[in-house]
Amino acid sequence: MKAALALLALALAAVPACAARLRAGVARVEITPASPMTMYGYANRRCGPSNGTHDPLMAKALVLDADGSRIAIVTMDLGSIVSPALKKRVADELGIQVLLLSASHTHSAPAFLPYGSSPASDAAAESYRANMEGKVFTAIEQASKTMFDARLGVASGSLQLGYNRLLLRDDGRARALFDNPERIPYGPVDPEYMLLRIDDTAGTARALLVHYATHAVVLGPSSCKYSGDYPGVMQRTAEQELRGAQVMFVQGGAGDINPLFLGRSGNEEADFEVSRKMGELLAAEVLRANRRVQPVAAEAIRAKGEVIALAGRWDASKTIEAGITTVYIAPHIALAAVPGEAMHKLQTLWKSQAGVPHALFYGYTYSSGGTWAGYIPDLRTAAYGGYGADASTNVEVGAGENLIMRHVRNLYELRGMWRTTPGRN
Repeated sequence: MKAALALLALALAAVPACAARLRAGVARVEITPASPMTMYGYANRRCGPSNGTHDPLMAKALVLDADGSRIAIVTMDLGSIVSPALKKRVADELGIQVLLLSASHTHSAPAFLPYGSSPASDAAAESYRANMEGKVFTAIEQASKTMFDARLGVASGSLQLGYNRLLLRDDGRARALFDNPERIPYGPVDPEYMLLRIDDTAGTARALLVHYATHAVVLGPSSCKYSGDYPGVMQRTAEQELRGAQVMFVQGGAGDINPLFLGRSGNEEADFEVSRKMGELLAAEVLRANRRVQPVAAEAIRAKGEVIALAGRWDASKTIEAGITTVYIAPHIALAAVPGEAMHKLQTLWKSQAGVPHALFYGYTYSSGGTWAGYIPDLRTAAYGGYGADASTNVEVGAGENLIMRHVRNLYELRGMWRTTPGRN
């Protein structure tokens, strides 16, 4: 990995002598295109442009403030997201320097960016992008203007709804298994889900962030209706039970993880039923875990963001600028945001190295600038190959581990662990 091109140190709050006053705000907006567009992903999509809407695409904003130190998290029913204009506007007009734009990676969304697997740069794409960014800004603004005194809580559990699609073959190399009709739970995977809940002081849940790592591709290349896929089903189902709470989905290190439930019949109604089933399974588990949420302190919020130049894997003269942001909600929670499709082992590496009780991984998340990094394999996955490992990836070998270690280094800095003088023998 080359040296960082730019470093944006966002020291949002000094460690206070007592717990900070935590405030939060939530808002949502629909971002479904008003007209047919090219669909995201699936080079072999068989039905052409979108032909309707099955369920609306949403963007949901959460703003957190600890004694004036403020961050915004936006979860979006999109395949990918890069938005320097929105980042700048939120900073300039709302004073929010840390913005995490997290895509669920649903493939039943429009292609509108000149990045990723489905590039688009036509007038319809540009119009949608501008309209969507305006709506999301308004949601963040609304959330920042309707803040309430808040408390944080966390819970976690394990549920395997995905399988590792990179299977080792007889020739000693891995290749992707995109369809798995027998629902064989090939591994390894990271089956852990994590919940971050925001309550008001009356104890009412106002926002629930669900962190999970499985590709949002239950709906396959024969589907051409806009949909949030299984994350959309999960959110709507959970919200029906948690009246007044905004349920949000954060995609993790899902680069090599496909859903066990795959709608590949070609029958639209039947395939959406498969998506519904998987979403409801996750929602049921989330609702069970919600009953065991434990409160955690929020003494301060700090963040550090930087844009790192990754060398190209196939052409070292080319670089990919990846913006990452590390957030520390002292003393128990840390977030690591990566702008691309990280493999699940990078998520587990972050969890093992962060050194805090609750380490959350934000894959598919644009934050500190740069572009979309595409597939980001771990070293072992890159060595054995397959889709996203040595095919359809452009980042240098070792880029994934280097990004995670940069997050760890930044987190330790935010925790005040780096000494300026030698320690004792």
